[in-house]
Amino acid sequence: MSKRKDAKALARWEDEVRHWATQTGRELALDLYYDRQTAIQPYGVGVVLDAGEKVWAEVPVRFNLDWTPPAKPSEPAQPAVRSWLVTSARVVGRLADDRLHGYRWEKTVGVRADLTPEREFVSLDIDSEPTTLTWTGPAVAPMAVAAVFHLYGPLAMIQHPGLAPLRVVTDTSGSPIASTGHK
Repeated sequence: MSKRKDAKALARWEDEVRHWATQTGRELALDLYYDRQTAIQPYGVGVVLDAGEKVWAEVPVRFNLDWTPPAKPSEPAQPAVRSWLVTSARVVGRLADDRLHGYRWEKTVGVRADLTPEREFVSLDIDSEPTTLTWTGPAVAPMAVAAVFHLYGPLAMIQHPGLAPLRVVTDTSGSPIASTGHK
């Protein structure tokens, strides 16, 4: 494909994933806020769940500790988009080394999240990890919801500023039409 077609295909994929992640993030936030059973879905990450652990989402994102060689020598290396499983107990994914890497919510001591389109990221500070862990891309919303929930509780689903884009209702073109946030 040409660079223009590649760019259009990537933009289309990002829009579709962003829409899915926003809807999934909203549904998860409401389920957690109202203490409802979350939907369990099949997943492909290849991890065995702990007793009582629930799958909340599987998200395709980039991870700051997963650097892959550049496709061409003249291009900079970037993290690959890989599937990460977001559960009630942790976030876990398989990196370029083909090993599972997971981080438990109970060891999380800080979170920063921005779900503004085209700036989407979730950063976690994990107890005893030497660096901040950051996931980026249009699919991070469910991960942001899970992190905020575990650090700040159910009320944060309607109050945390990092989740504000989930509280904006959009029309079919993606334009904001009203806020559903609480004051």
